[in-house]
Amino acid sequence: MPARPLEIPRGILFDRNNCWVKITGSTALIGLTEYGQKIIGDILYLELFSAGTMVKKGEKVGSIESSKWVGTILTPLTGKVLRANDEVEANPRLVNMDPYEKGWLFLMEIHNAGELDDLMNSQVYEKWVKEQIGRRHEDEII
Repeated sequence: MPARPLEIPRGILFDRNNCWVKITGSTALIGLTEYGQKIIGDILYLELFSAGTMVKKGEKVGSIESSKWVGTILTPLTGKVLRANDEVEANPRLVNMDPYEKGWLFLMEIHNAGELDDLMNSQVYEKWVKEQIGRRHEDEII
């Protein structure tokens, strides 16, 4: 049975760190994409910056640990963290089970709307993911 295609929702934006960004007015809800969580594996631990924290695009906004990887979560936008998802900190597997709904990571106030131009729409992200999968497959063959 072939693997089901990755879910890449329409109407949201994506970055090259495999974060998704859903814009509502001057706020952005941010999470890890299905592709991103599949690469990382089963997420065992999450620590997210608390409300009120100011972050610049590309800076650390949290830590993530899986059975095969430990790393940082980088924010795709500059702004202020309004709320971290306490549910995913308590149950990090929510990111694996439901990355686009219950598994969101944080809500932030956008301070530089021009940075949205650096993000990819779903069609561009889908093409980018296919390129990444191709590269990963080549690396496994070599």
